[in-house]
Parts: sequence; C-alpha cells; structure tokens
Amino acid sequence: MERTHAELCRTLSALLSYPTGDAAALAHEARGLAGPGPAAAALGRFEDAAREAGREGLEELYTAAFDLRPACAPYLGAQLLAEDSPVRGPLLAKLAEVYAAEGYRPREELADHVAEVLGFLAVARPGPVRDDLVQDGLAPALDKMIHAFADRANPYRELLVAVRAVFAAPAAARPRGAEARP
Repeated sequence: MERTHAELCRTLSALLSYPTGDAAALAHEARGLAGPGPAAAALGRFEDAAREAGREGLEELYTAAFDLRPACAPYLGAQLLAEDSPVRGPLLAKLAEVYAAEGYRPREELADHVAEVLGFLAVARPGPVRDDLVQDGLAPALDKMIHAFADRANPYRELLVAVRAVFAAPAAARPRGAEARP
C-alpha cells in the first residue's frame, strides 16, 4: 500500500506540472491508484476534461489556472505567506534541506511548488517531517487554492480537489506510511 501511495504522489506531481504528455492517461492511472472515493471521482472529471481539451487546450487551462491567477499560484510560500514575504527564502532553504535528507531533488520548479512537494512525498519516509509538511504546508495551501478558484469550469480545480482528498482520507483508510495526522 505504501508503494501505491508513492506512485499516486508521483503521478499527481506529474499532473500538477506544466502539461507535457498525455494528461488524460496520467489521470486515469492516478484514478486507479486512488481507489474508490472522492479523489477518484475528481480525477475522473479531470481525466474527461483533459481528454476533451487535448494537450494544447490543457496548456492554456494550466496557464489560466496557475500563471495568470496569483490567488491560485501553485507555491506553498505564495499561499501561506504574505506576498513578497522575507520568510519565503528560508522556507525554500528548509525545503531544500529536508528534500536532500531524503535524496529528493526538485526537477523544474522551486521547492515549494505543489508538484515538487508531491514528488518529495512520493519518496519521503514516514515521519513527523513528512506529516508536518502535509499538515502545515500542503493541505492549507490546497485549501486556499481551491477556495480562490473562481473558474469552477477549469479542470485544474478538480485536480486540486483530488489531491486534497488524497490527503484528507481518514487515518484508518490511509495507506501505511501516509500522513498520520487527522
């Protein structure tokens, strides 16, 4: 089960990166990994929209969702700190330290990008550092992004809802090694 959770985090990370491949196929894969429930339902809606939009359409939707809307910027620092906060630099440095301790290196984005956080969660060992990152960073950032999404028709809102549902599962339903905090 821990492996399935890691694969799900890796797939969600790819989906929340700028679209470069077949997002519908990735969403289908993620839906299977998520199992039945709210995450799978939201992933199914994203999959359908991704298939309909195609890669170019999805690129436009990604840009409209995240690049042109500061309220939905996919960075934990942008969501949790005041704009231009001097604390963001130390946050990025701490994330780099935490990532390095687990052997994770961000691919293309800054360390606080939601896709990079999910990539890290795919490789991170269970423990308080991982749990704190989800509880105090990822979950509240996702909540703010979902709440700020004015365009409910944009399928990236569904993807954020799916990610949030993955990390909101009751403790008994979580795969071993997933976040232990309620």
